[in-house]
Amino acid sequence: MSRIIDGDWIDVYLKYAENTESPTSYHVWTAISCIAGALQRKCYMTWGLETIYPNMYVILVGSAGRTRKSLAINIGQDLFRDLELPMASESITPQALLVKMKKAETNWIDSAGLTHLHSSITAFSKELVTLLGERDFKYLGFLTDWWDSHDRWINETIVRKQDAIEGMCVNILGATAPDWMSTMLPTEAIGGGFTSRCIFVVEKNKAKHVPLPVITNEQRSIKQALVHDLKLIALQQGEYKFTKAAA
Repeated sequence: MSRIIDGDWIDVYLKYAENTESPTSYHVWTAISCIAGALQRKCYMTWGLETIYPNMYVILVGSAGRTRKSLAINIGQDLFRDLELPMASESITPQALLVKMKKAETNWIDSAGLTHLHSSITAFSKELVTLLGERDFKYLGFLTDWWDSHDRWINETIVRKQDAIEGMCVNILGATAPDWMSTMLPTEAIGGGFTSRCIFVVEKNKAKHVPLPVITNEQRSIKQALVHDLKLIALQQGEYKFTKAAA
């Protein structure tokens, strides 16, 4: 398959979502999160002795009913669902998320012919408290640890059975109102490092008023192109490197 979009995928995504009330920053980071989820753990960059994978924790923040956070996520989630890649439920326990990751295990083959396992999953949560719970220290600890995309993460169950998650990769796009922040995230979540792993995209108001939104034929056509090219993005694998100019 060849690309349909001539140019940047995110630019076309913004055109697709331009006649909505959500702020542009929400759309930009939703698009970035969709790309991160599509790439999964098959793409990476070396950073000294570290390896960086595409997964991110992106959280849209804004007052309830004023910034249209859920709308922005819905648009991205609708496109991403067509990829048929592993997705987590909006409300899921750490144990259930581990099971989902284990079931999502698959492999990719690098240019040297070596096979790599990965267990990549993306979670969309329009009300982040339903995912994180209220001051759930253990869950926050898990997510803080999982952000690092471990090569192998071992979970030992109550019956002393060990389950290994190979190539862990968790990508999250969530939304919350500022009022929920203290309920979800105790002070320890800041000192413990969870918030430093999150990208908080904060807005106070919607971008504009759209009293009677309509879907045009052009938007339908753009959506097909976005999904088509996002599927091509999902086929990418291997190491990414800076060009000399970028470095």
